[in-house]
Parts: sequence; structure tokens; C-alpha cells
Amino acid sequence: MKIGLIAPAASPFGRRLHAGLCRRLGSDVPWLDASMPEGTRMSVGQAGIRWNGHELDRFDALFVHGFRYEDPVIPAADPGTEPGADWSLWQSEHVRRQQRYSFLYSLLSRLEDAPVRLYNGPAGHLAAFPRHHQLERLDQGGLAVARAICTNDPDIARDFARSVADQGRAVVWRTATGKCAWQLFRDRQREHLMGADKPPVLLAPTVDGPLRRAYAIDGRTVLTLEWAMPSDDGLERLEVFGPVTGPLPDAESSVAGTALALSGLRWGSVLYVAGPDGPVIYDVDADPAVTDLPGAMGEHLTGCLAATLAGEPHPTADGLAAAPRDSLFLRRMLRIQFDIERTKHAAAPPA
Repeated sequence: MKIGLIAPAASPFGRRLHAGLCRRLGSDVPWLDASMPEGTRMSVGQAGIRWNGHELDRFDALFVHGFRYEDPVIPAADPGTEPGADWSLWQSEHVRRQQRYSFLYSLLSRLEDAPVRLYNGPAGHLAAFPRHHQLERLDQGGLAVARAICTNDPDIARDFARSVADQGRAVVWRTATGKCAWQLFRDRQREHLMGADKPPVLLAPTVDGPLRRAYAIDGRTVLTLEWAMPSDDGLERLEVFGPVTGPLPDAESSVAGTALALSGLRWGSVLYVAGPDGPVIYDVDADPAVTDLPGAMGEHLTGCLAATLAGEPHPTADGLAAAPRDSLFLRRMLRIQFDIERTKHAAAPPA
């Protein structure tokens, strides 16, 4: 079995996965540096796909980490706003990066049509890039998704929030692309985010139930985590992740695998709320972070990936316990949020 890894050489997750693959396969697993440093020899053509002597279209499986869809448009030069910038040099470096990215995109797209198990190709990343379209696509596939709108119109945002409030629910928001946590959409957020001079954001009503993220590989869910709500005490544990144990309802146990398949992904994670009528999806991540999870959970996911790539049964999540993830910056921001909530309705101090 020929298995390969395409990931930046500096990736901690890449190191863990590569070590796991080497242990399971008992042989050297090619690691192809996706940052394409000087000296990398690559070609795509009728004769096949080659990278430093490896014929990639002859591999059984290739795992891709650190690749993401990017808008390949070169920003317009505006020397008037940056009179001290050497635009020609900046543009030259940008073009070089663009050419490397374009080649990698072409190479991976070609592999999508080859008999290689590819985790994950550009088509899946492209489908996951525009978040509102992603939700619409899953909705058309028969899955329950957050009833989101994408807008920068203050009137529409206000009417949407009022309509949701009349139903006894809150509104959450996030950026329309990229990786971003859903956050409560308060009046202050609406005043700051909404305007014709600002980009549209996603708004969605909340759903009653626990917030969960399920990780799936080749249609099988290997780990489901439940987010504990942040609390004002114990700020050293800003986020607590609890593995969901025991059998889940059929709709919930299959939601991640189905959502990823509809998105053209072999591996990824699905953020959803386990609502009273079943799971409601809010996000699909084509390249979820693993190393920033609490240690045992990240190790479990890495082991599941290595086992699946090697053609072995993935390990069970038995024995995993709830664990916190610390983040100094987020703890500070959480403290600020709590202070704002405490004081925003307080009477103004006397003059």
C-alpha cells in the first residue's frame, strides 16, 4: 500500500500523522512539503503527476493538510495610499506565491480524477469556502441547516433579529468565509457590523440543544465533542470539550458523514446543534484543526486518520474524558465580555 502526506514541513499535525502512518505501515511514508521550498521538482502532464520523483497518481491514498481555497486575484496597486511601498517588488513576490498555489491547485484537481483516495481535494475546499452556499447545498441534500441569511443591510438585520426574538430565540452571527466561531448578535454587533460600507455577514437563529462538533472519515463518525458553555468562574477553562458517549439517534450519528459526502469531502468536521427535532448544521470544516484540541482528543483523531489511511479499523473513543482548552487571549476577551454584560445596564455614575 502506497500512502503519502502533502503538508507544510512545519506542521505539528503533519508530524504526528506522519509518525503514526510510519508506525502502522512499517515503512517510510513520503512527506511532500506543500510549501514547495526551493529545490522542489514537480510536474503535471500527460505522462502523469510527479513530485520529487514520486508518481502521485500511482499512490493508493494521499492526505492533504494545510491547503485551502484562496481567491487568486491580485489586489490592485494603489501607490497613492502607500507612497513608500515598492509595488513592483511586492507584486513580484505575490505573483510567485500565486504561481505556486496555482500549480498545487492544478495538481490536486488532477488527482481528484485519478484512482487515488484524496483527503481532501480542491473541489471540497471550494464548496466549503462560501459558508452561505455551503448551507444551501446541504439543505438541498435533505439535511437540516441553520436558517441563515447573509446581509449588510441594517434594516434587514434588525427585522430578522426582531422576528427571531418574537419566536423566543436569539440570533448568532459569523463571517461569510473562513474559520470563525458563531457569536451572539446583539444590538452593539448590529450597529458595528451592518452598513453598506461593510461586507455582509451570516446571521442565523439559535436552536435549543447542545452544540456539538462531529469528526468523520470516509462517512464514519469517529469522534463527537460537545461544547460546554463558557462560565464566569474557572476562567482557566474557557472551553471544555466533552466526548459524547453512548449510542446517538440515527439522524445524529450519520449527520457528519452525510454532510461531508454532500460537500465532496472524505474527512472533516461538522458543527451542529442537537435540536429537539434532530441535528441542525451550522458549519462544515474541510481541514479542521486537530492539534489545538485537548491532548487525548487530538491524539485520538490523529490515530483514526492514520488507521483509516492504512486500511485498518479506527480506534474507539472509549476512555476519553472531558477536557479544557486554555487560551490566554480568549480568556481575556471572555472577561471583557462578562464585564460588559454586567455593566451595560448599570446606572451611569454621578457627574
